[in-house]
Amino acid sequence: MKKIIFIKFFLLLIFVKGCGYTPIFSNKNINFTIVGLELTGNNKLNKILNNKLNIYKNLNSEKKYYLKINTDVDKKISSKDSKGNAKTFELTVITNTNIQDEKGNIREKLFIKSINYNNSNNKFDLKKYEDQSSEILANKISEEIIIYLQTI
Repeated sequence: MKKIIFIKFFLLLIFVKGCGYTPIFSNKNINFTIVGLELTGNNKLNKILNNKLNIYKNLNSEKKYYLKINTDVDKKISSKDSKGNAKTFELTVITNTNIQDEKGNIREKLFIKSINYNNSNNKFDLKKYEDQSSEILANKISEEIIIYLQTI
């Protein structure tokens, strides 16, 4: 039984290596560096973005960018029950990014991620879920920012 699992794992490893798989976020393929990062808006989300983007600061690269990022979280009621109480919510993380290159060219890009979730009677659990969801959305947005910077 262990032999079969080992053989399957070995074949999977050979397949992944043979198909030219490379991680998207490895530092080997980075063609840009962040020389400045200014974050405004939601402090909790800014810490997440700062941690993710600091990896790309001061790298030796031909493309140099200065980023100004403004983050905001918006919570709306998506639907209500027959009594008028909130039934579902929509949590949206909005990130407005201004990117300035070394020549002074400025690009603006808006990244928006949202999630819908049900209301809960336990408000502590609801707040905890909202915080976790906003962190997950901020991580996804940071990945999108990195991919966008690589494609410029």
